[in-house]
Amino acid sequence: MAKNEIRGIVTSFRRGKRVWHNLNETIVELERGADPVTFVGARALWMREGGLRIVGRVVARHGQGRAVRVQWRKGFPPQGIGTPARIVAK
Repeated sequence: MAKNEIRGIVTSFRRGKRVWHNLNETIVELERGADPVTFVGARALWMREGGLRIVGRVVARHGQGRAVRVQWRKGFPPQGIGTPARIVAK
């Protein structure tokens, strides 16, 4: 893992109380010691064991903890919830 790279876990899709937003945005919980504000605008990468790669960007912080919102270029598969993603700083 590179110095400017951090890991996170995809926890859920972006959603509201009554509405699910599109399947292109997810919430990613960063590992301990990471400041989410510094990663806004960074590139995100999710890889499946079969070789599927989806690239996205961190668009905003989510909540008061270590979570960020990631907008993916393609639709994110629901099987990816709970799997790791990498965030690479600019």
